[in-house]
Amino acid sequence: MSRVDNIVEWLPDERSAALITSSLSLRYICGFPIENSILLAFHERCILFVTARDFEEANAKADGFSVQVLSSGRQMLELLIKYSIKRIYTEADKITVAEFNTYKEQLHYADVLASEELSEKLVQMRTVKSDEEIVAILNAQKICDKAYERILCTARKGMTERQIAALLGFYIMDYGAEDIAFPTIALSGENTANQRAKPSDRQIRDGDFLILEFGARYNGYCASMCRTVAVGSIDSTRDNMYNAVSCALQDGLKTLRAGIGGKVADSVAKATLNAWGADKYCSVNFAHGIGLEAVEPPFLRQGSSVTLKAKTALSTTCGISTGRFGVKIGDIAVLTEEGCADLTAATKSLVHI
Repeated sequence: MSRVDNIVEWLPDERSAALITSSLSLRYICGFPIENSILLAFHERCILFVTARDFEEANAKADGFSVQVLSSGRQMLELLIKYSIKRIYTEADKITVAEFNTYKEQLHYADVLASEELSEKLVQMRTVKSDEEIVAILNAQKICDKAYERILCTARKGMTERQIAALLGFYIMDYGAEDIAFPTIALSGENTANQRAKPSDRQIRDGDFLILEFGARYNGYCASMCRTVAVGSIDSTRDNMYNAVSCALQDGLKTLRAGIGGKVADSVAKATLNAWGADKYCSVNFAHGIGLEAVEPPFLRQGSSVTLKAKTALSTTCGISTGRFGVKIGDIAVLTEEGCADLTAATKSLVHI
């Protein structure tokens, strides 16, 4: 079943329609990036309204829906009247108040509703990835792995966090990404204790931990990774904390599979940290979804009631912050019925530069 058909099947009756306006949802449903467009889907027809500039390309790529140039809101109103559409569902989490009011005014023949159920339907659809989506995420992750290998060869004492972050971003683009997935993070020394900080002009030096968190976007889809590396020699406390985080991440990954609850892997990772005496320093939840967005549902944490599904792509992370320093390691994983496939090739053992 196509994604458009999936939306139409969700509609409660033949007098209902879905109005999709967000570029992210349009990218997902249509299968290609499109801006300033509207998808109107109902049982009789599915129409993508685009600008004149985008018509030729959209029409060539359209599969399962027709394409029209939108000249005025009257076009959609006439369709609603022709097919007796009485209710229009919009994405409650994507449409602005101004957009909602505009559609209510222009499409006055029908009731326009901000639907949380439609938003949730799209979340559920996007959670389970197609084979093509998984390939795109894997290719993005391969770019991340290559960039990481390269930065290990070029980062050195005396360079600033900003310089290292800039180099990583350059390497990601140089290896074929269409963009970075989010602003690249490089934190060193005491700055690693605040893992929400931005790269600064602090120079890395002997004895530091250096946290590198970065991502690539390929064919619209994101992948990311996080590694903590040692600059020169480090003390035994830092070495023990690194091993605690590495073991916790690996234990959490071993737990992942379709059918388990969203808090299970998080609980396992935290139990491993506890065994190492590091649970009080835990600084992150275990995982969240990744795909068209760098951060998307599901969220694997305490209190989560979600049941995980096969072919869900996850950004997994384990981290601690002692107040003096921090450690953070993260991989991309795709769930299967039996376990998970770890798409990240880079070693989880401590690397010294």
